[in-house]
Amino acid sequence: MAIRKRHNLFIPIGFLWFAAAALVAPIGAAVADAADKPGFSFDCDFTPSNPCRKLSAAHDGKTMTIEPSSAAWSRRYNKAIVVSDNYNDLEEHGAAHFVIVSFDLEDDSPTIPVEPLLTPEQAEEFPLYDLEGITVFNDRLYAIGSLALHGKNPERDRWERHQFVQMDLVEKDGKFRAANLSHITKRWPNFRDWLLSKSGHEWTGEETRGRAEGEGINVEALSVTSEGTLILGFRGPLTADGGTLALEIKLPTTPKDEPVLVKKHVIPPVDFPHIPKGAPKTLRGMFENPGQPGEFYVLLGPRGYEKESIVLAHWDARTGKLSKATELPKGFVAEGIAPIATDKILVVDDLKEAILIATEN
Repeated sequence: MAIRKRHNLFIPIGFLWFAAAALVAPIGAAVADAADKPGFSFDCDFTPSNPCRKLSAAHDGKTMTIEPSSAAWSRRYNKAIVVSDNYNDLEEHGAAHFVIVSFDLEDDSPTIPVEPLLTPEQAEEFPLYDLEGITVFNDRLYAIGSLALHGKNPERDRWERHQFVQMDLVEKDGKFRAANLSHITKRWPNFRDWLLSKSGHEWTGEETRGRAEGEGINVEALSVTSEGTLILGFRGPLTADGGTLALEIKLPTTPKDEPVLVKKHVIPPVDFPHIPKGAPKTLRGMFENPGQPGEFYVLLGPRGYEKESIVLAHWDARTGKLSKATELPKGFVAEGIAPIATDKILVVDDLKEAILIATEN
């Protein structure tokens, strides 16, 4: 989310874990009632008897809170990656390098330790505020901020929220690390300026001046395509027909060139008999299904902070149609998704550091 209450919480210790077999190998039993329906089944349901696993970040002997706002998967290194949008909280604890972390999905432990991709020195030299979307293409990771204006205090509008960065994924000294951090283009470190003036999309005045909670710009998702282009998914503004905007762009190959708009996509509102009317409308996360060009997994939820359903669905970028819409467990505030194996999708919770594994039926 673009705007969030700041809080410094320790991760609760000691909770139950049930079901969920090892990942990347076949996942254990999912919710039985959903298994025979078109859609997705989940390895946990956020109840005391079947809780979801949680991520655990420890630094200098203290357990830190991270707030995963997006997820990606490195097939080469067999690692899940999440980015946190509570950089300020982490910085206060001297743990800003935990803004991007990785973890393994090889067992069914109730808590999963995470490791930072950045060194403390990298985090100090290249602060990454309010990142809302990440994606991986080969050994390169892309990350983007919300591009939003601050909702309650305009004086806090700052260029850090408008970052669009890239880094390489490497193995160094036996550890999974990030290297060569840089802005997408040195000519436009404020990517929002390029989006408004040169993206090829016509923005209204209210969209350019509005706040994230209203009609303003609010990027929440990022995905690479099989063609090597990137798709920016917006939580706001909505399109004229109430759909969700997604802009596909091609990045420049040299600093002297500009990104170009490849295509404007519109993801329709969720309209299925089994989903509450008007509940999920805008993007929370998206990722192309590996090996299936043009087919995406998308997270759709409310535009604001309404207590409405969040839905995992299948979106075909070629036809524009949604299918297999399935409500996530109640209370699971999903913000990021990443395919981790055939028909298996990692979903991360933004507030409670929980994860679940969805299986496509």
